[in-house]
Amino acid sequence: MATVQEALLFAFDLHREGRLTEADTIYQRILDVAPGFPEALHLRGLILAEAGRLEEAAGHIDRAIAGNGAKADYHANLASILEALDRQDEAADRLTAAMALDSTKVESLNGFAARRLRQGQPDLAARILRDGVAAAPLLPELRYNLALALTRLGRDAEAAAQHRAGLLLVPDDASAARILSERLCALNREQDAMRILVRAVRLDPAQPDAWNLLGNRQKADSRLSEARRSYERGLSLAPGAAEMWNNRSSVLKGQGDLPGAVAALRRAHALFPDSPAILNNLADAFLLSGEAENALDAAEQALALAPELADARVIRAVALLSLERFAQGWAAWEDRWLAEPWSLFAARFPQPAWDGRPPASGQLLIWGEQGVGDEIQFAALVPSLTRAGIDCVLECDERLIPLFERSLPAVRLVARTTPPDPALLSPGIAAQCPSGSLPRFLLEDSGRFRLDPYLKADPERTATLRARCTAAAADALPSRPLLIGIAWHTTNPKQGRSRNLPLATLARSLNLPGVRMVVLQYGDWSGEVAALAKDGIDIRLPDAIDPWSDLDGLAAQIAATDLVVTIDNATAHMAGALGHPLWVLLPFAPNWRWLRDRADSPWYPSARLFRQPTPGDWRTPLQDVRDRLAAFVGRAPTA
Repeated sequence: MATVQEALLFAFDLHREGRLTEADTIYQRILDVAPGFPEALHLRGLILAEAGRLEEAAGHIDRAIAGNGAKADYHANLASILEALDRQDEAADRLTAAMALDSTKVESLNGFAARRLRQGQPDLAARILRDGVAAAPLLPELRYNLALALTRLGRDAEAAAQHRAGLLLVPDDASAARILSERLCALNREQDAMRILVRAVRLDPAQPDAWNLLGNRQKADSRLSEARRSYERGLSLAPGAAEMWNNRSSVLKGQGDLPGAVAALRRAHALFPDSPAILNNLADAFLLSGEAENALDAAEQALALAPELADARVIRAVALLSLERFAQGWAAWEDRWLAEPWSLFAARFPQPAWDGRPPASGQLLIWGEQGVGDEIQFAALVPSLTRAGIDCVLECDERLIPLFERSLPAVRLVARTTPPDPALLSPGIAAQCPSGSLPRFLLEDSGRFRLDPYLKADPERTATLRARCTAAAADALPSRPLLIGIAWHTTNPKQGRSRNLPLATLARSLNLPGVRMVVLQYGDWSGEVAALAKDGIDIRLPDAIDPWSDLDGLAAQIAATDLVVTIDNATAHMAGALGHPLWVLLPFAPNWRWLRDRADSPWYPSARLFRQPTPGDWRTPLQDVRDRLAAFVGRAPTA
């Protein structure tokens, strides 16, 4: 008669040959004789598992472990069964026990953790991977998976530390270096991230993702030429990478290459037609290129895919306004409150939003938004409210109060503060309206409205400043010069590149006999003015005002000139609102408020607009200005 051990070996041979029913019969007979025999319990548990009887299988192997817990295979095989039963925490415990008995089981533990990550269980994956790292600290795969789990748990600093440890174990792993760079970026450790990323592309220049990340970092550092080269290297390896075409377009926008940006975005859109982000960027590029119709179409496509996309809503509104579709445009313009920076101030005041009707009682609060130029532009609508008998309070930039007090005597003015002046939160305020929302209620659906100038400069300061500018000097002209106020710069972060002109370019264009230029631009330009003066160009730097802090003085200085020639900035709005002769130099794709193709402005009847015929071409509008100025000089008043 065979012993139990001999029977077990015979059954095991049958098991290996796939004769499972016969093997199972013998395992059962062994267990009838020796119910707690660990190996028979373990092997019969495996047969039960293969038959899909997982609960019974787990029970058998659990009893085997109770009889002999020193067998790593028992723990590892029970872990597999428990995982199949979705008893993941118990499975993790068994794998940890198996690895403690046999370090080769770390591979099973790593595989289990990877599956937990795929199943959205990073907490359990992190727990078991920590055990794995403790038992096998030199395995980089464990470190990388632990880093991934920690990242998904939002523990970026710990993730970066694990990834760095993995990279130290495999210093030539280019993919690991790229991922570590991403981790460091998430921690705002930009210099370390850049250093590791450069290492990644040196180790393996054939990583398109690494070139894309490197381009992103260079773009964030305003190193646009380098970023462009990085994206182009990446695209040479992965020409179908829509994200990289999209990223490259941002660099091209920043470099002023709008046709290139549009072309890159068209390529990105063709590769990923259902991306609202790409369509949004394409709409923006069209808008910057002066293609308002295409911008509107792309923005509406983006919104069809993602109605909540705030930037696309703003682009749609701006395109409609540029196209003089005002009824739709003013309504769409209200969507700006969904996007930054407007969304940061959307709940500035607690009173109900104005509905366009005179309040039954109390005052209407109007509050300025955006920049000084915008405040000046939209405040032109306030006189129509006071004429209608509406009691208005206007919150505005503190620098505007002296000028507005003189110009809007029927309006109570309050300086803007953060938080707002408590007086503006009182029950006496019946309704509130941001100034940029006034057109929705007060302007007709036509670009042919004409707003009356409403600003009034201080007459005494104006006379004093005019006298200063025309005072006799060593280079005095035989008769009083024609005074031309000039401004050429804006700090607008998005459109400054296309709007700004070099002072020397503007000054040389306006340098005609009988012309004296007066600087209206804020900032210290004394060095450039002195250099131009050496070339015989007559420019005066007013010493009695600071155009940045003294806006009432700036208004007086504008009024003291005979004509203002400026780019699109606050000076243009102030001169137009004063009703002063104004020539505005506009880029090919100007801001929406200057509309399209027109030489006049419904906002400012005294303005004449000079537009670039093609992007970047200042020569043509400057020559037009010079020709008209030559005729204007002949009409200049004599001393």
